[in-house]
Amino acid sequence: MLVAKSEKLGRIVSGPEVCSLTSKNHHSILTEGFACPICEKRVVYHQDSFDQTNEYFRHIDGSSDCFRTESASDEHRIATEVTLKRLYNRIKEVTGEPVEIDVEKWIGIRRKFIIVDIRVSSPLRVAAEVYYKADHLALGRKLNTMFANNYQAYLIFHRDGRHNIDKVERHIRRIAPLSVGRFNPENLELKLGDIFSEQQINLSRSHRKRLPNYIAI
Repeated sequence: MLVAKSEKLGRIVSGPEVCSLTSKNHHSILTEGFACPICEKRVVYHQDSFDQTNEYFRHIDGSSDCFRTESASDEHRIATEVTLKRLYNRIKEVTGEPVEIDVEKWIGIRRKFIIVDIRVSSPLRVAAEVYYKADHLALGRKLNTMFANNYQAYLIFHRDGRHNIDKVERHIRRIAPLSVGRFNPENLELKLGDIFSEQQINLSRSHRKRLPNYIAI
């Protein structure tokens, strides 16, 4: 995995970040005391994984990577890990409370639910969708389901993904003055954009008609 929870720093860090901190401090104290952000199992840092972005951290017990799924590409997965890191750290900094965060989880009830890329269930209810190669954004169904279950959402777009991010943002601004998030795979830079809430955006049927089908449906 690319990211892990550092006991010493009290936040989630990325492999490249650990490498940089270790080099600046000229010792290895920051390369120990890591846990998986999802299952909380101990993980070990591999400093020699510079050419394998997903292999900086591995479960010590040899169990499979909690971020690996058959339905997601490596590009989508990296963007998801960076987004999870940012959300966890921001929420913990603001609230000062433990953060319950997971990936590929349900929101809603059976027969009327969605699966989101990232779900924070405590101390706030926040979700994030990461878009890479998906044909349709399905914002009408996804955001309305999140709002109905008291979740707010971030929409993160991979720079090298299927859709033109500026164009998507212009279309969304037909109904709400909101900015989407952007992920740059070259430097792992992430801009979260605005948070989408029921108070910020109206996705009634009449408003969805003002959006292209690939966004609304």
